[in-house]
Amino acid sequence: MAAEGDDPGREAWKEFARRQRRFRRGRGLSQERLASLLPYSESAVGHVERLMRKPTGDYTRAVEKALGLDGQLMELVPVIQGHTMAPKWFREWPRVETSAHTIRTWEPMLIPGLLQTEDYATQVFLGEPGVAEAGMRQAVRFRMHRQAVFARPRPPLYSALIDESVLRRQVGGREVMRAQLGKILDVLRPPYVTVRIVPLSAGLTTGCLGAFEVATLLDGGVDHAYLESAEEGRVTNRAETVQALIVRWEILSSVAYPLDRSRETISEVMASYA
Repeated sequence: MAAEGDDPGREAWKEFARRQRRFRRGRGLSQERLASLLPYSESAVGHVERLMRKPTGDYTRAVEKALGLDGQLMELVPVIQGHTMAPKWFREWPRVETSAHTIRTWEPMLIPGLLQTEDYATQVFLGEPGVAEAGMRQAVRFRMHRQAVFARPRPPLYSALIDESVLRRQVGGREVMRAQLGKILDVLRPPYVTVRIVPLSAGLTTGCLGAFEVATLLDGGVDHAYLESAEEGRVTNRAETVQALIVRWEILSSVAYPLDRSRETISEVMASYA
């Protein structure tokens, strides 16, 4: 992962080049042979891999089609092109997500970003004081790109705990909420994606201190955590912090509804928005 202070676009470009090279070689293709399957030259393929030319969206879609991929390269393009509109303290986290084996999320205020619909995300970003429309749209677009992690051949195991109040907080109105809760029901695919509800009857919980996520990385990488506050967030791989959040997540998990009861609760609240 990139060290603090590194250019996130450059790091994402390096990762893009590594992935393209790995997938290309995995299919037994030279740069010349890959280029023959694209509306691009061999030099264009080589320039991307040698960090001489940034991949565009059109180039990436063509390469993914030729290599039979499904978002593994495209998820990096917004960062490469500098279109993330994410604050500096958050830019590390999307790269953590793309390398994660397991992601555990707790959210006491909003639907987690990886589960949001475009309309719901739009309303969330419109709530930022002084936000410009162009910036909002780019932020929404990047959030939708992040959801490509679920389209990987080996998606992360994603376990979300959501406070029941989040389901009942009307972000964008009844129609937006109905579609949003419908999406959650659609993406539930145990064991890859699970969502459980912490009921209001649980009272004041350890989760009231704020939202957080914990990611266990592939191939024995160092675990990372993302902590959120009202003004900013923080990405850390400090072992003591990560372990403390895992313990907090387990405590919240112990008071959450089981998966079936959570699904019923989501469905009931969704029906109330009809």
